[in-house]
Amino acid sequence: MESDPTPKNVADIFDTPRFNRLLSLIEEQNATVETQKRLLKDQQRTLNEHGKKFDILIRDALKDDQPYREQLLDDEPTWSALYEVAAAKMKEEAEEWKSLMDVSLVFIAIFLTVLTAFLVPATQSLSASTGANPTEGGASNSTSLPPLPPRSAENVCALYYVALIMAIFNAVICMLGRQWVGKLLNRPAGKTYRERTVRHEERKTLAYVWIKPLVAVLYWSLLLSIGVFMTGLLYQLRNLSTSFDQSARALEATWALGLVIVSGIVATIAATTIHAVRFEGSPFEGLSSDAMVNLLQRLTTRWKWNWLKGIRVQVDWQLNYSSPKLNSMFMRLIADAQDPTVLDRAVPSFSFETWFRYGDESFDVMKGAYDRLMATDTSLRVRETVKARLPALGYLCRIWLRKPSDKAHAKLKDQEMINFLIKEVYSAGQWLSRVFFTSCREGNEDLRAVSELPFEQCIAKILCTYDQERNLGDRSEVVKDALNYCDSRLNGDEAYDADQLARIFAQIDPCSFLRSSMRQNEVYLSDDLVKFTVRGRAVEIFPRMCPFFNDPTNTTLPAYRWNMSYVLRALISNYPDGGDLPSDIDLSPFIETLCGNAEDDTWNNISDATMRYLNRCNITALSRPQAVRQFLMLCADRTHGADKDEFYQTDEEHQGRAQALLVEHRSFFEAARSPDASAISIHDLPSHNEIRSPSSAHIEISELPSCSV
Repeated sequence: MESDPTPKNVADIFDTPRFNRLLSLIEEQNATVETQKRLLKDQQRTLNEHGKKFDILIRDALKDDQPYREQLLDDEPTWSALYEVAAAKMKEEAEEWKSLMDVSLVFIAIFLTVLTAFLVPATQSLSASTGANPTEGGASNSTSLPPLPPRSAENVCALYYVALIMAIFNAVICMLGRQWVGKLLNRPAGKTYRERTVRHEERKTLAYVWIKPLVAVLYWSLLLSIGVFMTGLLYQLRNLSTSFDQSARALEATWALGLVIVSGIVATIAATTIHAVRFEGSPFEGLSSDAMVNLLQRLTTRWKWNWLKGIRVQVDWQLNYSSPKLNSMFMRLIADAQDPTVLDRAVPSFSFETWFRYGDESFDVMKGAYDRLMATDTSLRVRETVKARLPALGYLCRIWLRKPSDKAHAKLKDQEMINFLIKEVYSAGQWLSRVFFTSCREGNEDLRAVSELPFEQCIAKILCTYDQERNLGDRSEVVKDALNYCDSRLNGDEAYDADQLARIFAQIDPCSFLRSSMRQNEVYLSDDLVKFTVRGRAVEIFPRMCPFFNDPTNTTLPAYRWNMSYVLRALISNYPDGGDLPSDIDLSPFIETLCGNAEDDTWNNISDATMRYLNRCNITALSRPQAVRQFLMLCADRTHGADKDEFYQTDEEHQGRAQALLVEHRSFFEAARSPDASAISIHDLPSHNEIRSPSSAHIEISELPSCSV
């Protein structure tokens, strides 16, 4: 017996804890992989679903911009839309026909009532003499027929009956026609919209053959019935006026008046028909005018009568954007728009440029359209679109002004329009355009070249714009803008603001800026801006400004004294310390002018600035000491402006200082005073001790001295 080569008690080399642990980990890994596979499949399925949903969202978002897919002609949504179009058109025509028939029925009812009132007496007049005709035996024969009535009475009665018959015929046709028209609006039988549309169009085609002529018959039969009745009425009136042995003047005049009125009605109908034949867009179009137009077209085509083409005036609807008529029509319709949603579709075509170049209407037409588009009920998109049209207008106007034949020349002379553009371009943030439109005002021609400069240079020029020896136009808006802009940069926190302000003032002559600021009529200068201008340059600026300060013609300007107080205070405060001001800085001529108008609301400010000047200068070197003396006495007088507010009064500090200067320079003023200059003696001035006492700081002035030296 052969022995087994495999030992029975040999241990399995793989049956170890580590190997078993490895097997369990692999089994766990396989289970995890299977789980991940399931999760990945679920994720893939979810991503596919999300992708489909995103495709739907993208398609819905872009569907308004994408072309439709081609469909066959039996597409039900297509025929649904076509049926709505056909039904809407049919409803519009049917409502027009029903309205005409309703009006005809109401008028016929009234007309028949009036006609019957005339017909009954006319009929009775025909048989009025029946019982009064004797027979041959002298006895009445009831079986014999009466003789014929007078021919005139017979004709009148016949005309009335014809009018009655035609009116009744018209009423019957109206009733039938209204019923037939009502059936046109009924929904046709059919399971699909295509079937209903086909049935509707077939019914409409068959109905047009009868209903359109029926409407024409109603119109003309009613007119003819009225015409026959009026003929009978005038005929009866004429017979009545000639049935007497004498002339019936009143009846004949009434007959003539009726004849004139009837003739006028006939002439009106003829004129409206001719108007409809003459003009294509006439509101008087009708069957008769259409028939005459067709006849003219056939004669022109068949017989080559080309001269007939000149009779018909066609509507020129092929107008391009440069047509003045089209531009005016657009602006008027925009101004008349009631529904704000309509403006969202129309505003893309709104253009200041197009109207400016091609519009012939007045400025009010464009202003009305602009106001309607900028109203509060319009959308933000509409208002922003209009604002976006403004920026390029100033640039384009500059180009147009270089063309001598351009219509812009005439429009830019309309001051109402210029004021409108100045206001609106500013709200749109186009300041250079505002400067340009300001130059279109009378006396502002110099600003046209300024408006073409870069922004900072333009600001610099505007700040000095009033420094000119000529009459200038109204430019206060742009000057105020420039001052406010510089003031905002001066008070700004960013370093860029300071750098930009420095660049602007580097291009400015400070004296020119100060003179311009003091000459302006309405704008009051910023105190901070004046200090910035003279900072570190007072020694240079002060002597150059003295001739301007002393010019008496400048004091008549409304804002001069107010602005000068800022300038003078800034110059004094920035002037280096150490001694008196130089002798060439002599403002005594200005002080003399100032004393001539002391009752002013700028007295508090200007007296403060002047006292600061007198505290720094050598009073004995001034050329007009009596003017200085008079000013000091006004400042020392506590009663000056006491009955008014603080703007007319002198500060208490300056009152005491004025008294001190009067005492200090007593001998100088006494020596310079002319013999009859004042009723006050210099010896009457208070002493230094009296000045120290507030209770005695009042000077009695019996008469102000003159300003002559």
